[in-house]
Amino acid sequence: MKNPTAQRATDWILDGERRVFVYANTPHEWAIGLRAKLDTGADSSSIDDMLAQALGLDMVGSVTVRNSHGKEKRSCYSAMIKFDGEVYQINLTGSDRSELEFPMIIGRDLLQEICLEEE
Repeated sequence: MKNPTAQRATDWILDGERRVFVYANTPHEWAIGLRAKLDTGADSSSIDDMLAQALGLDMVGSVTVRNSHGKEKRSCYSAMIKFDGEVYQINLTGSDRSELEFPMIIGRDLLQEICLEEE
């Protein structure tokens, strides 16, 4: 029998997407709800650059990522998100997701953190 955490993670991955809330970096701390793709092939979580800037997320540096186009340098943003009822402080890489279905990807970094926290 699977433990409850493993079962929840399996359900999330089979579903393929999840509603998350990203908190704006404003005095009001409002959050915007959006659909995020759960991508077990992605090392890190990612958000659309324009959306990150519109929410006023703090840019905390840059990272080089490997993808199907080779290597590329991306901005890195600090964000507070609510995922499945819990709030997490994470770093998100920025990319142009304007032509894609999901403005955000939840990668293995957050999925592993969630699973380790609940054990």
